[in-house]
Amino acid sequence: MLLRPIRVPVWILLFASGLVLVGGCDVPSSGPSLETETGVNTPVVVNKTFSFLGGTESRHEPLIDTTTSQFDSLFTVAETHQSISIEEEVSAFDFGSLDQALDEATEGIGASASISERVMQGSDLASQEITAQYTKENGQPDPVPSPGDPPPSDRGPLPTETTVPFPIELPSFPEQGVANVDADGVERGTLTDKDKVNDRRVNKVDFTLVNNDPTSAPLTDGSGGAPSITIRNKGVGEVGTAQFRAPVDPGTEKTATADIKKGTLIDQKLQLVFKVSGRDGTDEFSLEMSPLQYRKATLTGVNSVEVTVKDTLSTVGEDSPSQFEGIEPRKGTLEVTLVNNFRFPIDVTTLSLENNEDTALPDTFETLGISESAQSISPGASEPFTVDLEGRGIASTVDVEVRGTLAGSYKDDTLTVAAGDSIRTAVSTGDEFSIGALFFWPDGETVQVDGRFGVEANRISFDRPEDFVELEDGRLTIENLVSEPTVSFDSFDLQLLDITRQGEPLTVSLAGIPETKEENLRDARLSPTNDQVTYSLQGTLEDVARTEQTADNLQVLRYDDEIRGDVSVGALQVRAVEAGVDPFSVDVTTDANGDGRLDLSDDREASEASFGEFDGLSDQTENLRLTGTELKFRADTDIGTHMQLYAALQGRNGTTRTYLSGTNSEKRVPSAANGGEFYNGAREIASEDLIQFGVKGASKNNLETRSISLTNENSTVDDFLSTFPTSLRFVAQARLGGEEGRLQLRRPVTFDTGLSVAVPVRLKGSFAISDTIDADFSGLDDVTDPTKEVTVSAAELRVRFTNALPVGADAELFVLDENQNQVLSLPDGDESLRVKAPAKADDGTADGSRTGATSLNLSTAQLRDLAAGRRLVLRLTMDQAEEGGAATFQATDTIELSLEASVEASVSVNN
Repeated sequence: MLLRPIRVPVWILLFASGLVLVGGCDVPSSGPSLETETGVNTPVVVNKTFSFLGGTESRHEPLIDTTTSQFDSLFTVAETHQSISIEEEVSAFDFGSLDQALDEATEGIGASASISERVMQGSDLASQEITAQYTKENGQPDPVPSPGDPPPSDRGPLPTETTVPFPIELPSFPEQGVANVDADGVERGTLTDKDKVNDRRVNKVDFTLVNNDPTSAPLTDGSGGAPSITIRNKGVGEVGTAQFRAPVDPGTEKTATADIKKGTLIDQKLQLVFKVSGRDGTDEFSLEMSPLQYRKATLTGVNSVEVTVKDTLSTVGEDSPSQFEGIEPRKGTLEVTLVNNFRFPIDVTTLSLENNEDTALPDTFETLGISESAQSISPGASEPFTVDLEGRGIASTVDVEVRGTLAGSYKDDTLTVAAGDSIRTAVSTGDEFSIGALFFWPDGETVQVDGRFGVEANRISFDRPEDFVELEDGRLTIENLVSEPTVSFDSFDLQLLDITRQGEPLTVSLAGIPETKEENLRDARLSPTNDQVTYSLQGTLEDVARTEQTADNLQVLRYDDEIRGDVSVGALQVRAVEAGVDPFSVDVTTDANGDGRLDLSDDREASEASFGEFDGLSDQTENLRLTGTELKFRADTDIGTHMQLYAALQGRNGTTRTYLSGTNSEKRVPSAANGGEFYNGAREIASEDLIQFGVKGASKNNLETRSISLTNENSTVDDFLSTFPTSLRFVAQARLGGEEGRLQLRRPVTFDTGLSVAVPVRLKGSFAISDTIDADFSGLDDVTDPTKEVTVSAAELRVRFTNALPVGADAELFVLDENQNQVLSLPDGDESLRVKAPAKADDGTADGSRTGATSLNLSTAQLRDLAAGRRLVLRLTMDQAEEGGAATFQATDTIELSLEASVEASVSVNN
C-alpha cells in the first residue's frame, strides 16, 4: 500500500511501506496447508523534495504552507537572497493616552494678588516743573532835564576864539527803576541812541548864528562854504557837529543841530569848536540843549544807593505737564539764586518769596514764607539760597521782593550805573523734590501706573520670552476695587500686557471704578515674564475748560492716593503650553481605582494587544528558541519634550507569563527609579522585570515619528518572543521634562503608537515540530490477518534523505487508530531516525546539502499495530548537533526524502 502525502502547514516527513504477497493456485477446500517463504524488497514508494516555505504554486511541496490562514501574513521573504523573517505588526497596539499630561503639567496654574499703585507716580503729574526766573534791569532813566522844562538859552556875542568851553553843565542823573543813587553830580555820561522820548526831542543841541550887520560879510567856513560848530571832549574826540546848510548872509540868522546820541560826554572836558569866518563885533550866537537821556553814567559824590526789586512770578514751567494752581511738596528744596549784574557790590538785606494771594487755592493751602539775607554780592557774582520746603506750599504765582544797599566794602570816589544793570533772580526745585499734593484743574491728562503680580504653578515655570499657556477657558476677576483720588476719570482701564488675545494685550474697562469686574479668558494666551504678569492701569482725567475753572472745581491729587484691588486668574482650562517644567510622571494606562498603583492583573488598568499570528507556531512547535529578534516600538507624537516611558510588558501564551525587560543602562530600570507604581495583583513588580525607553520630543508644532528598537543587546526580547506570546499585556507610566527641563504640549495630545516584530528565521538550540496527517495502513491487513499464519523473519523501514536545511532532526512517528488512540510509536528502543544536517556557512545558512540513509527494524507486532493505523503524527525534533551556532533558514532551503520497506515472511494457507 502506498501512503499519499498530505499538505499541512508544518514540516511533514512522509513514508510508505510496500508488501508483495504471492498466493498459491486454486486447490480443493480441504487438503493440506501450504507454507511459503518469501523475501520482499519493495520499490521506493516515496521520493519527494520539500522546500522550507511555499504555497500551492511552489515548485516543491512546502514544509510550511504560507498560504494557509495560520501563516499567510507571518513570514516575509527577501526577494534577493530568499532570507526569511517572521514579521508581526500589532495593529491594535495602543500604548495609552497622554491627554492628561497637559492637565498634570499645568496643574495649579493661576494667580491671586492684591495690587495697589499710586496714581501720581505713574503719570507726568508727579513731574511738574517748578521754575521761575526774571531779570529786573535798572531801566532807562528819564531824559534830564525833562522834555517839558527845557533849559534857558540866552543869545550872546559870537566868541572870537575858535575853541571855547561848553557853556552848560551836564544835567544830574535821575532816579532809576532798581538802583536809586543819591549823588552830587555826573562826571561823565553816555547817551542813548534815541532821537525822541514821548514825542520830544532828546540828545540834541541847536546852535543859532546871527549876522546882525547888513553891510558885513557873510559868515562862512573861511572857504566860502557854510559854517559849522562841533562839540567835542578835549583830548578824546568829537561828540557831534552842527553843520549849517549855507553861509549866514548879512542881516540874517540861521540854526543848525548837533546830534549827540550815543555820544559820551565828559563834564570837565566838553568844548565847542567854531568853524566860522567873517565874524565882527555885532555877530551873535546862542545854543539850546534838549533833554539828555543817559544810558550809563559815572557819578561823583555818592551819598547812598538803594536797590529795590518787586515782582510777581509764575512758577509753572514751560515743560510742566499740567497747569497747576499749587503744589504742597512731600520733600525737597527750593533753590533761589540772586545774580548781581550791577557794577558795584550789593549787600542784600531782604530776599522774600510769598504766595500770591490772588489764586483759587483754599485757605488750608500751606504758605511759602521765604525770607533770606546775605552780606554782600560782588559785581557779576551770584548768591544761592537753599530753602527746605517741608511744611511749605508753592502757588502758581509768587511775589518776590529783593532789597539791598551799596556794600559797605565799596570805597571808590565814583560809581557807575547803567540802564542795562540788573538783579537776576532764578527759582527752581532741587534734585530730591517730590510732590505731596497737586492742586490743579484736570486737562485730560493721561495716568499710567505699571506693576506686576506673580503667577503660580505646581510644575511649570515661564523662564523664556517665548513661554506661554494658551487657554481654552478661564476667568480674570477684579474685586474690592477702590480709587482714592477725588479727581474724576473719563476712562480707566486695566491692561494686562502678558495676557493677550489675537496678539493684543487684554484690556479690561474699569470706567466708573466698579467694585467687582470679571473677564472671560477664552482663547487668551498667558505669557508671564519670569513668572510675573505685567499690568498697566491707564486712565484719562476729565477735562475742565479754562473758562469753567473755579475754586469749587479745583482738584487735588495726593502722593499717597492709590488705586487698589484684588486680582485673580483662575479656573483655567489649558489648550497648549510651552514652558520650563519640573520632571513629573503621568499614567499612560489608567489608574482606575486611584490608589497610585498600576495593576497588571486589573482588567480596568492594564491594556492588552494580540500577537494573533504567533498562534500557529506556538501550537505546532516546542522549545523553539529565537535569536536576533527585534521588537520595534513606534510613536507618532507632537509632544515637544523628551519622555521616558516606564512599563511592565508581559507576554502571555496560555499559562506562560514572561516579562520583556531592559538589560542595558538605557533600557534597564534601576531600583532607585522604580517608585513602586507597578504591581501584579498584590505583589510589586521587581525593577528587573520592567523596561524603560526614551521618546525624543517633537519639534515645535510638528507631528513626528519616533522609533525605539528592542534587541537582545538591550533587552530580553529573544527570550520574550521565544515563548511566542499570543498577547501582550502591559501597564505604563511616562515621565516628562527630566532631560531638558522643557515642555511643549497642545491639546489634543497626539501619542499614537504601534508595535512590530521582526524575527529572522535564525534558530538556536533544539525545537520540535509536529503535525498529524491522514495515513491509511489497511494495506497491511494481509500480513496481519489473524486467520492466516504469518511468520515475519525480518522487516525494516528504510529512509534516505538529501538535507539542504541548516539543521538536523530526529524524527518520531506516532500511529493513531480510527479512534485517535496511539497504537504505535517509531523508532523504538535504542533505534533512531536521524536526518543529519549539512555544513553551515558563517551566516548560519546551509552550505550545500547532506545525503544519508537510516532504517528501522519492525517486529510482527509492530506490523500488526501499524496496520491498525489511520493517521500518522510526525514529530521532528530539530537541532544543531552536527553544526553548532544559530541556524538561518532561507525560503528555498529543501529536503528530499525517499522511503522503502524490506520484509521477509512466511504465510501458511489452508485449502
